[in-house]
This record gives sequence, structure tokens and C-alpha cells, in this order.
Amino acid sequence: MTDRRAPEFATDSASGAARVSAARGGALGNGDLGEPGNAGPERPPVRGGGVIEPPEVADRRPYSVNVELTLACNLRCRHCGSSAGKPRPDELSLEEFATCFAELAQLGGEEVCLLGGEPLVRKDWEAICHQVGEAGLRLVLITNGMAVNDEVVRRMAAMPHLHRVGVSLDAAHAEIHDDLRGRSGSHARALWALFSLRDAGIEVGAITTLSRPNLEELQPLAELLLDQQITWQIQVASLGGTRFDSSDHLDRAAFYRVGQFISECRRRYPVDRLPVAGSHDIGHHSEILGPTGELAEWHGCGAGLYTLGIMSDGRIKGCLSQHDDFIEDNLRHRSLVDIWNDPNLFTRNRRFSVEQLEGFCRQCPYGATCRAGCSNVAYTTTGCTFDNPFCFYRIEQEDGLVAHPDRPGGAG
Repeated sequence: MTDRRAPEFATDSASGAARVSAARGGALGNGDLGEPGNAGPERPPVRGGGVIEPPEVADRRPYSVNVELTLACNLRCRHCGSSAGKPRPDELSLEEFATCFAELAQLGGEEVCLLGGEPLVRKDWEAICHQVGEAGLRLVLITNGMAVNDEVVRRMAAMPHLHRVGVSLDAAHAEIHDDLRGRSGSHARALWALFSLRDAGIEVGAITTLSRPNLEELQPLAELLLDQQITWQIQVASLGGTRFDSSDHLDRAAFYRVGQFISECRRRYPVDRLPVAGSHDIGHHSEILGPTGELAEWHGCGAGLYTLGIMSDGRIKGCLSQHDDFIEDNLRHRSLVDIWNDPNLFTRNRRFSVEQLEGFCRQCPYGATCRAGCSNVAYTTTGCTFDNPFCFYRIEQEDGLVAHPDRPGGAG
């Protein structure tokens, strides 16, 4: 085991023994990889028989909520789905965030994930972090690491409600990461943040967004993160951001390779050596690979069922990953409690029926629970939220990777 430390350019190194637990769940901590996750939508506890009850009878509450603190960012990542850079014209105030968190607690929420843009470029980020704790909610932070320094590490380590921190890391090689992130030195800063936060006793995870330019970085990243008490979430860049070249989007063969890589890592390394999981946009229902995601089984998109996305100007989506075509309401128009309890909102999942499925998904045996996988992947690739070509089961069936006489969409 090689215990890596923060690069030497830091003014002083963050001290403290690493006491990061690699046995937590989610996008930043995979545990047994069957526990609720973070950075894609989190899930409530799975009920009897390992099956989450249907939305109409389940404990519907915003269990885990992703909050965009600001759209401002100190990087210009090519794959950024929200095309972050400048702040939105009228972002929520400190007081408005406090009201929002109090209402989330009232609705039975448990965890708030603050992200951006880059949350640490907002001057009152620390005060907003404390508001999350004051509302009785767990805090998760996602950062690119550029603004993380010794003082920021100390402040984070002093937050008792800080559950974990995710740091974006797109390559083991600096030139590839820096090119994707649009700024020289961003790779060094990300590594410094990861290892300094770890050494300060904060649970930390690396988050890798994959496109064609960094697909071959998977193995070098695995070697970098092995035995480092750092969890690893892998997600796929989606079509939609204004800086993303569609030719860099992974095709289905490359997408399936990602699943093969995660599956092989799980076979090769125990979870305490390399806790790795695909995000909510990677899967699902493979008959070859076994579980590759944050949960042992995929139970469908959680947007508007047990997760929620809040944009920095108060607009509401079922999930922040969703396209802006799916804005549901605005905190400045009425309370979050009223929005969440409105029976006419979040209908994609709350009023789902199998008759809405299209294409291969309409005949799929998993359709009733899968609901065409990640709705954003489906929408940005087909224009329909109920037909998703980026599905391991579908790829296996359509490409003949599994011999199955009754496979959906065809014989043999």
C-alpha cells in the first residue's frame, strides 16, 4: 500500500490521522454498495423483500436533496451540464436558504448536498453549510478543489454535521484533467483537496465524469485511488451543456465498457480497498456484469419521489440532473412544502404507468420498476424520458451479448 499525501505546493499540510470510513453509502462512500447513495439521487431504506414499494404507497419525502448554491464557477469544464461560470442573475439569499432547509426538515428530509457551479466561490458558503446543520440535516459538499486550502479544510473539519465531501477528479494524468476542466493546475488542486480532507478526518470521495477524452483514464485512476481510504463514484457526461462536443459523448459500446470496468474492480478488490460505484446514470439490470451502482438493485429514477433538485435562483426540479425543460415550480412563488405536496407536479414518476414506456423499454421485463432508467440520459439521447438506449440489459439483448429466447424487441 502506498499512502499518498497532498502535493507539496500547499502552504502547510492539513494534519490529523486519516479516519475516513470507507463503509458509508452513496456516491461518495459506497460501503456495501447497497446502502443509500448521494450524488445521484439517494434512496430511502429498502423495505421488505429488497423491493422499494411503489410510489403511491411508499414513504414519499425528499430524503436527499441536491442544492445548487451558485452557478458561479472558477473552472470551465467541457462536460458541465449546466454550463456553469457566471452566477445566475438573482440567486437565493442566506435567509431564503435558511427557510428552504427548515421546510426540507419539516417534510422529513435527511440530507442536503451543496454543489454548483462551485459552492466554495460563494462568499457565504460556510454560513449556508451551518444552516443545514441548524435545520437538523446532514451535509454533503461537492467541490472541484480549486478553492480548498488549509483554512477551508480546518473549517470543514469543524462542522459536526458534515457527512462527506466529493472532489471532482477526471483523470490520473494532469494534462487530461486540466484540459477537460479548462484550467491548468486544476488537477494538482483536486489531488491536494482529496488527500488533505482525508488526512483531516473527513470522509471524502473522488467523482469522475467520463467522456471519450478520459475513458482510458479509468485504470490509472483505480491505481491512484487503491488503498487510499477514498471512495470513487463514476458518472457519464450527458448531452446538454453548451461547452460539450457531442462527438465526445460515449457511445453504447464505450458505455458498456464502463460497466465492465466497475464490475471487474469489484471482483478484484474488496470494498475497503477500492469502494467504487457507478452513479444513477450507469446501469441497469445486467445479466452479465452484476451490480455496478450504488444499490444492489436499480429501482428507478427517484426524482420527485425521494429526491429533489433546487437551483440557485429558487427553481425546482425533481432532480438537478434533469434538463431545464423539467422545471416544476419556484421557491419564490410558494413554499417548498406546498410544491412538494402538489399532486400535479413531478408527474413523470408520481403518475407513471408502463403504457408511457416507448421503444425497447415498453417490452422490457424490468420496465415497471426501472421506468427507463435515468430520465436525463433518456431525454438527452432520444428526446423522450421513457426510452433509454443507455442500459446494460438493453445493450446485452440488442447486441446479442446474452442468449435469451424471449428477449424484448425480438426473438432468439
